[in-house]
Amino acid sequence: MAKLLLVRHGQASYGQLDYDRLSARGEAQAKQLGPHLAAQQPTVLFVGPLVRQQQTAQLARAAAPSLPEPITLEGLAEYPAFDLVTKFLPKLVAEDPELAAMATQPTRALADRAFKTILAKWSSDAWQLDGVERVHEFVARVTAAFDRAIATADSGATIGVVTSAGPIGVAVGLVFGATAHHMVRASAVIRNASISELKLRTQAFAWHPDKISLVTFNSTAHLPADLQTEY
Repeated sequence: MAKLLLVRHGQASYGQLDYDRLSARGEAQAKQLGPHLAAQQPTVLFVGPLVRQQQTAQLARAAAPSLPEPITLEGLAEYPAFDLVTKFLPKLVAEDPELAAMATQPTRALADRAFKTILAKWSSDAWQLDGVERVHEFVARVTAAFDRAIATADSGATIGVVTSAGPIGVAVGLVFGATAHHMVRASAVIRNASISELKLRTQAFAWHPDKISLVTFNSTAHLPADLQTEY
């Protein structure tokens, strides 16, 4: 058996022009995460290519130097949220004219409403546009990245993966044979700097309930109350 530890990045700079970087709280979460992750003695540590993912791995390792040097896997990037909003928003406004106010009087409530609607349409494959990654392409990309990570594991190995909520939702969904839509829905509740643990058989590995088990999901027990966030 091998262990797969799925770590969501720390809180990003939500609402800022440059969203893809950790907030001050996200940096604190990453530093708090480091010693806890190191205590589980990962033999290898993979990280996605996004800035918030890379910063989380770097700050965790700075706080716990015994962690392995992170290895970047491009396939661990999040679904294309920025593209989804910018390219699908005109279609959404055509269906829901109230959201046109985002152009002149944007609010967080309107932004959340728009994003959740667009994400639901995209994750069910109801909306597609050329040049925007489709949900089944996202799932295939992430699954291939996890396959690459798992291929490095010997029996008894512990594999650390620092990524985003979307890829973690894919991994958890694969355990239970969920649809792509429900994988994305599962990702919506995954907290910043949380850890989910899977156990897997390394021989003849496949994403099948007989080959992999979900042990813990979305744990933030290593974070103090003031550092527990979802966004």
